[in-house]
Amino acid sequence: MKKTSEFSRKKRMIAAVCAAVIMAGGSAGIYAFSAGEDKKPESDDSKQESAKIADDGIISAGGTIETSQLGDELGLENTAVKLTVEEVLVSEGDSAEVGTKLYKLTDDSVTKAKKTLETEKQSANDALIKQKATYESDKIKAETLYKSELLQGGSSAQEYANAVSELDSALQKASDSYQQALSTISSVPSQISSKQSELDSKQASADSLQSQKESQDKQLEQAAKDYQSAAQSYNSTVTQYNSAASVVIYLGNALGKDTSGIKLAQTVNVDVQGGGQSGGNIPTQQGGTKPSGDMPDFSNMSKDGTSSATKSVDSPGEMPSGQQGQKPSEQQSGDPVKPDDTATASTDVQTLYDNAYKQYTALNKSLTQANTKLTTAKTKYESQSKTSSQTSSKLSEAQSAVSSLKKEIIELESELSKAKSNLNKLRSEYTKLSNSYGSDKLELKNKMDTENAASENAKFNYDITLSTIESELEEKQSAYDTAVKNLSIFEKELAGGYICAKQAGTVSSLSYSKGKNADVSEPFVYYVDSSEMRTTVELDQYAVTEISIGDTVVIYSSETGVSNGKITAIAAGESTSLVDVKFNVTVTADENANVYSGQSVNVYFNYTAMSGMTDFKSDSGNSSEGSEKQRSAPSGE
Repeated sequence: MKKTSEFSRKKRMIAAVCAAVIMAGGSAGIYAFSAGEDKKPESDDSKQESAKIADDGIISAGGTIETSQLGDELGLENTAVKLTVEEVLVSEGDSAEVGTKLYKLTDDSVTKAKKTLETEKQSANDALIKQKATYESDKIKAETLYKSELLQGGSSAQEYANAVSELDSALQKASDSYQQALSTISSVPSQISSKQSELDSKQASADSLQSQKESQDKQLEQAAKDYQSAAQSYNSTVTQYNSAASVVIYLGNALGKDTSGIKLAQTVNVDVQGGGQSGGNIPTQQGGTKPSGDMPDFSNMSKDGTSSATKSVDSPGEMPSGQQGQKPSEQQSGDPVKPDDTATASTDVQTLYDNAYKQYTALNKSLTQANTKLTTAKTKYESQSKTSSQTSSKLSEAQSAVSSLKKEIIELESELSKAKSNLNKLRSEYTKLSNSYGSDKLELKNKMDTENAASENAKFNYDITLSTIESELEEKQSAYDTAVKNLSIFEKELAGGYICAKQAGTVSSLSYSKGKNADVSEPFVYYVDSSEMRTTVELDQYAVTEISIGDTVVIYSSETGVSNGKITAIAAGESTSLVDVKFNVTVTADENANVYSGQSVNVYFNYTAMSGMTDFKSDSGNSSEGSEKQRSAPSGE
């Protein structure tokens, strides 16, 4: 009970001190914590206050709030790039956001930097490709050597048996290769001769087809011309026929005759391009429609109709002399005509009609003949086009066969030439292996013990070799990845000619000045890290045994009151003797602590030994007359 009562007394004491701090602007709190007056150090060399241990076990020590610096780096590595600063766009103390332009670079240095990075990337890529090829080659060699040495690690009898088997295999292979060369030299010439005969026959066939095609192409060309000429003649006859038919229809209508059987003909369009395909059908004279429109001008037409038959019908419009929709023989109201004049006019029209009809009949016959010639020319053209196309297909097949046979002959000749050139070599190899077979077997038997000893270090040597070549490949890969990354960073962040902030914060220092080259591998700007406020105080060897990293502490200032914090580091400091050992204890303020960089504070340890002393968070809803934020007092009884 005595211990509990003492504990409660300490709680009430601390709570009273905190309340006094709030009400009296901090002076009462200074006295209650026995920390002395809280002042900012006059210089950076100010000494830390000596630690004090109160009777209740609370340890206090003075220090100054410090902040970390956060640096922005370009991220370029292992590059010869040089970027020159043309203008510094911010000052120390300025606030920067992500993307804020900090430095303007000279255009010349940006251009050269891009070229340098592209060259470095290409060089790194070339080196990597070369190293990959070397790696694969060296790896194969190492594996081959390793497997070879492992084989030597078997039993002597098995080693000997395998080696003899290899000798047998090599001898058999040499014999087979030699016999194969002899067989090739013996049989291939007849194969070449047979293929050559077949080639000659195919070539003759192709030549014949080529001649046929050239002749047929000429015939096709003439047929096309004839077809076009017939079409032109037909179209010309159609024009004359339609003109005569239009006159007959018109005059017949004027005389009250039935002209419904007379039809206009249509011209045709002929296309003989693109493989001889023709367009359009050949119509008869019954095609077309009955003409309509004005009566033709007969002022220049003789009574026999010779000049009027070739005239074409005018475009539709009003009939001349105001007689629209009436026959010439009809008398129009209000326009008296003498009987003799009317009879004379009717006779003239009949004469014109008779003459026009005769010419129409002749042209109709001519049109039928032209149509027959056009049909004949078209049929001949299409037939000739089909024949030419078939010959072209056969010629293509023959030429393909000729090409294939030539290729086969070249391959056979190459095979024969190779066999002849290798024959002496293959014979020599076979003879050599055959003669040395017995001595080689004896030598292998004598070397069994030596080979077994050599194989014991095979795995070690292989691992060393593999590690070395892998390290070299990784080095080249890393260099290439770095070069790619450098160019990517440049194109995304520097190609515009500016170095921009990558994070937000208050600028604490700038690394470059106007006209200086930027060190692309070092931070180009530092920001105040306001997210972490800390202070380092000094404790002796006795006090430091009472605390641990992670303990909660109270940070007090007469200016801003009390805040929470934690011990984040304990390190040995300067000591004058073995009995006066000092330790530097780093305390980091909580995220919501009301402290600032450069502020002098007192730190109180071991207050958490008392229940309820765990909350010193700010109360943002109230403020004192002295513009100091209030602090919530520890909960007590």
